[in-house]
Amino acid sequence: MGFFVNYSKPGKGVSKEEAAKRNYFDILGRRFWDLVKLNLLFVLCNIVFIGAVVLFSMPYIMELDTVIDALIWNRYILLPPGPFIPFMFMGPFIAGFTYVLRNWSRQEHAFLVSDFFEHTKKNWKQGLALSIISTVATYLYLTALLFYLKTGVATEVILFLGAVVAVVLLIMGFYTYPMVVTFDMKLIDIIKNALIFTMAKLPQNLFFFIIIAAVHILLLWYIPFAWIVLMVFILIAWSGYTMNFYVWHVINKYMMPQANKQEEENVFDNKREDGLD
Repeated sequence: MGFFVNYSKPGKGVSKEEAAKRNYFDILGRRFWDLVKLNLLFVLCNIVFIGAVVLFSMPYIMELDTVIDALIWNRYILLPPGPFIPFMFMGPFIAGFTYVLRNWSRQEHAFLVSDFFEHTKKNWKQGLALSIISTVATYLYLTALLFYLKTGVATEVILFLGAVVAVVLLIMGFYTYPMVVTFDMKLIDIIKNALIFTMAKLPQNLFFFIIIAAVHILLLWYIPFAWIVLMVFILIAWSGYTMNFYVWHVINKYMMPQANKQEEENVFDNKREDGLD
């Protein structure tokens, strides 16, 4: 996989033997209450931004029928930018959140609070840049989707292509923050690698994406209040853990080959010293 740009930060990788022993449900069970605490910490750190989203969205929610009519019938209407703006500032906290989840998912220790804030601070520039880029991309994507729905092209075609683009962008988000907290790379290389991983591992990515999306969609559709409560207490951390559990397997395999090779050589040397060759 020579396409990937690989600049590792100092740190020991995880051997193939250790990676193979990882069990999703075993880690989830052992870390369940830690995930609840991490979820609450993440929500608390972003409470101002979450409150701003609700505040900026409320006028449009109260006049939802009017807004929908305007979006459907007014050819030149733009989405209100206010509800999107707060998301632009969450990136640094997502980086700290991701560091802790990455370590837990690969069965390494992480201090919940101190490591969260340390890596929030350490990766704040790239975290902030990523959240700005992803928010702007989301806004432009939705605006473009509304525009093309009014151009006379078959609605089914537009919705299908829009769904494909949305899924690709969302899956790329699986990889960006884990790479930010693991490698010393330029942002453009992180985005490039995320796109390559998204396409190269599309079936596996879709499997995990569908699981996460199905849980959120079903809860929102049938019991929205439960979705809100679970988002506060566990659902954000569970979603992040599920992403990181799979993503780390891919990143470790394709972006840390030298570390894995060195570990294999060390194991081989130790066997020789013990007379096991």
